[in-house]
Amino acid sequence: MNPDEQQKTLDRWKSSAAYWDKYRNVIAQLFAPVTAALIEEARIRPGQKVLDVGGGSGEPSLTIAAIVASNGSVMYTDPVEGMVQAAQAEAARRGLTNIEFKQCSADALPFPDHSFDTAVARFSAMFFADPVTAMREVLRVVRQNGSVSFAVWGPEKSN
Repeated sequence: MNPDEQQKTLDRWKSSAAYWDKYRNVIAQLFAPVTAALIEEARIRPGQKVLDVGGGSGEPSLTIAAIVASNGSVMYTDPVEGMVQAAQAEAARRGLTNIEFKQCSADALPFPDHSFDTAVARFSAMFFADPVTAMREVLRVVRQNGSVSFAVWGPEKSN
């Protein structure tokens, strides 16, 4: 995706952030089966350090934070400021203390090598500006023998 197209995509997500926040409960119910499958596939369990790439309005990070419990942690990432703010507000409302938030792009993850046990992305990979670089970044920050689990709905041209 060229830089102009990427900026247009980010602008569309920025303008829709309030919608995703307003309808978070309906959206969470709608995507709950995908979230559950993603968590199962990634083998997420208590005590793990999990990276959520392109976490949108907070899911699946918020659900994962409950699973990894107080001895685990979640690092939520998203390139859109409004999405990060919505996710932070919801985590605070729920009293979650084992989740951190970082506004960043998937193709430039600001974390040291092998920082996470697993990485997940629910319906975000289709929007990565540079999918190959993003996957390299994800693999770089996940520990050896860790897991990576992404859910996508189709190629970019179909979105």
